[in-house]
Amino acid sequence: MALKNELAAALRAIREQRALSYSELSEATFRTTLSLLERGKTGISFSKLADLASALDFDLTALVALCVALERGEPAQDALASASLELKKFTEDGGLELLHAQMDGAKLAQRPAGKPAKKKNIQAVLELKAQGKNQAETVRLLGLSQSSVQRYWHRDKASDADT
Repeated sequence: MALKNELAAALRAIREQRALSYSELSEATFRTTLSLLERGKTGISFSKLADLASALDFDLTALVALCVALERGEPAQDALASASLELKKFTEDGGLELLHAQMDGAKLAQRPAGKPAKKKNIQAVLELKAQGKNQAETVRLLGLSQSSVQRYWHRDKASDADT
């Protein structure tokens, strides 16, 4: 879902509606970049998109909703309603707590380099180990690879608090 063409259409429409020239948006992006964006020839970073939405005096969420709605072929209100349902489910499933745990004040919380640990898998392996199952039974019961089970098997619970 690159949304290049949808973003191009939304930018053109907003800029035309607000009668804004390229030079009036020069604080947010270069004229050549804006031209490329409006022709669907380049992508944009999220932070740059936020800057551009601000320069357009257009809500970033509404801009993204317009693009998604165009891509789906539905009204923007339906895209926002779908997003609202997704946010509700995310919240009900504990997503906000997980989201806030990723932040340390206003900064992104640090985590160890590499692939994040699959805590549920680690916990399941250690529970089966505690029940007296062997590694082969654990592989069969959980459907994990032998190497993953072996790696998790030899962890102690104290080291899991760090991952």
